[in-house]
Amino acid sequence: MLNVVNIFKEPQMTIVRQIHNSRSPHGRPSILHAVPHLYGGRDCLHHVDLEKVQVCLDECVFEDFPCDEDVFHICVDLMSEYNLKLTNDVFETVNLYIALRQLINNELDH
Repeated sequence: MLNVVNIFKEPQMTIVRQIHNSRSPHGRPSILHAVPHLYGGRDCLHHVDLEKVQVCLDECVFEDFPCDEDVFHICVDLMSEYNLKLTNDVFETVNLYIALRQLINNELDH
């Protein structure tokens, strides 16, 4: 297990130490993020304007397609032609991406 407290107290340390303190949080140290001053840390939270965040989201989110419209249609056609299915499984989705990428690259090479 990691002792995150020692990482903050000894910044030159290159070895992550195991927890020997029963007060140290187990797993992800969410308490260190919530109240860093309890462990001698500092609050690095940076407040942002929610309107600016919304502008960024509006500019970045594809409203109709998850990618470029032409690429989307090519992928849909290739999935239909090669009987490829979209699933909710992360690993299968990665395999689908790799297969589509190879198919598109093969088509571009011809």
